[in-house]
Amino acid sequence: MLSRKAQKLYDAITARGGGIVDEYLIRDMTGLSHGSIVAARHELIDAGLLTLSKACRKMVYHLTGQLTRQKSEPTPRPATIPVAPAAPQPADGDLYTFSTMPHITGTYCDFDEWTDALMDALGDCLDISESLVEEGTYTVYAQDYDQEDTYHTEETEDGFVVN
Repeated sequence: MLSRKAQKLYDAITARGGGIVDEYLIRDMTGLSHGSIVAARHELIDAGLLTLSKACRKMVYHLTGQLTRQKSEPTPRPATIPVAPAAPQPADGDLYTFSTMPHITGTYCDFDEWTDALMDALGDCLDISESLVEEGTYTVYAQDYDQEDTYHTEETEDGFVVN
């Protein structure tokens, strides 16, 4: 059984016949926010009703028309559940541990491809702010890491270079 949001998204994509559908059209047709569209899209992919690809910077929706899994069906539990060994106790000075946020650099086609790479590596909840002082400098805050990092960028003939 699909959620209400996933059903709205599926109906909107089906009405357009799949293919390239801009997000603003989906928002207008369904009234869903960006976050709800992303969650519903994942639900449709998990259910086997939708596959995605990209053509340049555009999302391409492929309707499969086959429901492979429904939420209402419980998954069978394994006969035995493996138990992981207990984690070692932290030393007195190591009560807080942090995972370091990766610094995503390289040469990309454009800004959008770089933001896609950031979302793949850092999670979907990002705040990207361009510096008002230094041109081509961006501050990226990743909610999953609760950290921020600064990136210096420039447009060259090779593409969008991020340091």
